[in-house]
Amino acid sequence: MIFETLYASARRGELILTENGFARYHLRRDGILTLHEILVTRRFCGVGTRLLGRIIEFGRDAGASCVQAKCPADLDANEWYRAKGFVLMGKERARSGREINCWRLSL
Repeated sequence: MIFETLYASARRGELILTENGFARYHLRRDGILTLHEILVTRRFCGVGTRLLGRIIEFGRDAGASCVQAKCPADLDANEWYRAKGFVLMGKERARSGREINCWRLSL
């Protein structure tokens, strides 16, 4: 359930809450920082960019090698990832059959 997931992330310090958005991420043992969600309620106001900046700063301080993110291929957010310097590493299929883009940003 989403409440337990958010609570667990908050307890690990891997949840950023801000006015107009939030981000949830996880630093894996192999040094890859996985971006689980980045959600903004107001587009084009820079909230997502600021959240990503905080995640990148955390990752660099923690010695992460990169940030990974997945995004359904049909969403406009894919252009945002590309504009932020993420590289499309591949595609996969969700259980629903939806195509998912796999993005990576080297740190």
